[in-house]
Amino acid sequence: MTIARWQEKNLLSMMKVRRGVNLTGARQVGKSTLADLLALPSARRYSFDDPMIRNAAKDDPTGFVKHGEGEALIIDEIQKVPELLEAIKLTVDKDNSPGQYLLTGSSNLRFAKKVKDSLAGRLGRIRLRSLAFAEINGGGPNFLEKAFAGKLASKYPELTKREVIHLAFRGGYPETLNYSPSDRIDWFKTYLDDLLEKDIKDVTEIRKLEKLQAIALWLLIHSAQFFSIEELAAKVSVAKNTVQNYMEALKALYLFDSVPAWAKSDYDRLGKREKWFASDSGLIANILGWNEEEVYLDEKRNGKLIESWVYQQLASMTETLGGYTVSHYRDNQKREIDFVVERNDGAILGIEVKAGQASLDDFKTLKWFAKNLAKKTFTGIVLYSGSQTLRFGEGFYAVPFSALG
Repeated sequence: MTIARWQEKNLLSMMKVRRGVNLTGARQVGKSTLADLLALPSARRYSFDDPMIRNAAKDDPTGFVKHGEGEALIIDEIQKVPELLEAIKLTVDKDNSPGQYLLTGSSNLRFAKKVKDSLAGRLGRIRLRSLAFAEINGGGPNFLEKAFAGKLASKYPELTKREVIHLAFRGGYPETLNYSPSDRIDWFKTYLDDLLEKDIKDVTEIRKLEKLQAIALWLLIHSAQFFSIEELAAKVSVAKNTVQNYMEALKALYLFDSVPAWAKSDYDRLGKREKWFASDSGLIANILGWNEEEVYLDEKRNGKLIESWVYQQLASMTETLGGYTVSHYRDNQKREIDFVVERNDGAILGIEVKAGQASLDDFKTLKWFAKNLAKKTFTGIVLYSGSQTLRFGEGFYAVPFSALG
């Protein structure tokens, strides 16, 4: 079964106005499938997973990127032949007609080694994430619009805490959606090994593979939690600057995202701690070999796993819709809000994630934030396991997890 992707419309629109588009994202999230299904009738397609095609491109970059008038060239895994980017740059500098190239890649070209020019300004860029809950169910990315407008339904299909944990274990990688728990664990471990032993070479030189693996495991264990770089460096016995470089490499492979702290201004944000998340909750549960029942009984583990799953949904929605940013809030009084979604008009949606049932106490920081920091419209919600949308004051709601999709 082919699942319609939210980013398809954005990709087609961008191809009509930009000289080319870089469709990027982690391996196995569906980039090649989306590119193959895209309605581009005059398109020639190549995959650099094929060594013969790679060699042909390296041997004659200028000739390889030539295309006929109105023809699009679709190149899969562009980071494997970075020499081609210079030839593409020369081509699009001479010809500014739209839709010439669709380049897909499983690492961020801005970080890839040997890339002298990522073609910023010349190519549009779209990130494809693993499948969101609503995408899997055939729905749209409309949760944020409804939440900001105060138009969430009064009742949704119930998702129990166990069911939400199961969804988080499953994650959103297309291939593993129907795998058994044991098959899924095997797939994720092979997937991570391949990324860290092979694909990382497209990004940077890694001299201490075992240290990179240890850092990746640390980030999985601490997804959605606060930690210091110094603490991580001491734990893995690596210099702080090396740890930071390795973290950026893992980020460039789209295994992890860093979510900035919310602040009233960019100046205020300086020095505030980022929060790191695994880009897919399935990575956490399956790489760490967790058991669903054990996680259900462990408040610390189920809390960070469900929060990571919610982040996965919000990130997919905001990147598809545009006009939204996701951050977190934490101050020196230990007041925290899991997610602060800000719309480009300044309106703010504060989101707290509660693995079980919601209570009045869960709204305490949301209401403080609305009174003391929000300059424009503020809506506060607590996502919880249940079926009803419940009002906890003007602009404050307990909302079932199922509203996400």
